Amino acid sequence: GRPNTGLLALHALALRAACQPPGAAPPVLQRLKFALDKDWRGSRRHGHPLTNYYQYGLGALAMCVQGRPLKEEVTRRLLEAQRRGRMGAGGGSAVDTEAVVGLAFACLLRAGPPHGSLATELRAAVRALHAKLLRARNPDGFLGNVFSTPLAMQFFIATNACSSEPALSEAGSSLLSSLDNFTNPMALSQLLPVLYGRSYLDVASISCEGEDDTLRPIHPSVPPVGPGSITVRLLVECPKKLCRHHVPYNHSVSVPAGSSLLAVLEAASKQQSHAFTFKTQDSLHGPFLTVVMKVEAKARDRRYWQILSAPDTSLQMGIADYRPRDGETIILRLSKR
Repeated sequence: GRPNTGLLALHALALRAACQPPGAAPPVLQRLKFALDKDWRGSRRHGHPLTNYYQYGLGALAMCVQGRPLKEEVTRRLLEAQRRGRMGAGGGSAVDTEAVVGLAFACLLRAGPPHGSLATELRAAVRALHAKLLRARNPDGFLGNVFSTPLAMQFFIATNACSSEPALSEAGSSLLSSLDNFTNPMALSQLLPVLYGRSYLDVASISCEGEDDTLRPIHPSVPPVGPGSITVRLLVECPKKLCRHHVPYNHSVSVPAGSSLLAVLEAASKQQSHAFTFKTQDSLHGPFLTVVMKVEAKARDRRYWQILSAPDTSLQMGIADYRPRDGETIILRLSKR
């Protein structure tokens, strides 16, 4: 199966942040080292890790935050990808990936910079990423989009750039005015450190003295389903060379009020009179669409299923998080990156 680099990296970061008892992390870190090796085997065939550079960079960051030595070849692979502008390879947001890899580079420099040319290359990469992420700022003040901004801000916080860049104050203000967008647990975990002026790198120096083990697991509340039902129109657009018709599906779907877009897709797939089919794949941010009407999104062809609210508003939330309005039209459009 595919390496679970990203999940293991998040597990390692969480253990450190939760002041894990001695001996709790090593098994996870051993598995993470194995996953990093397995992940890179994909590069021989695809030109990028089997997962993507986001997960590969997150793995490097977690190893560094845990104070574990990182193979020089792992660092050099990330440096090479950064120099060649390959951060978007394998799928995912380039801004997110550049920010995570930048955090890994900053961690390596902070932990005791390697000697010789590698240290020089790391410092040059951090400067280049600093400039590139600033260029990703859009008119709303976000760096990339609302959900990529927290990781980008973490990178700037970790490299002490926030006080000298007015654009970053604007990005912070834009985040504060957009907190209602953050319902996904993964997105929240990236945002919360920023609200306290911290980054994932601060997990490395967290003080665990005086911890009284008061953390208790919580059961997330499911948003209440409102009374009655809503009707959502679902429209699929696909090039004729891949589908028999340009619009192979265009029908209304009824679901309980407050339902997620994923629930809409599931309801559509159960309608007897209109054959709608789809498949999803799990990601660090929840399920994402991979197949619609038997047509697969393929990273190597830079082909993906874009989700829009008619007429042309691209949705930033995942299908499990977005809750359509009554009468809304959702478009699933096969697009090229």
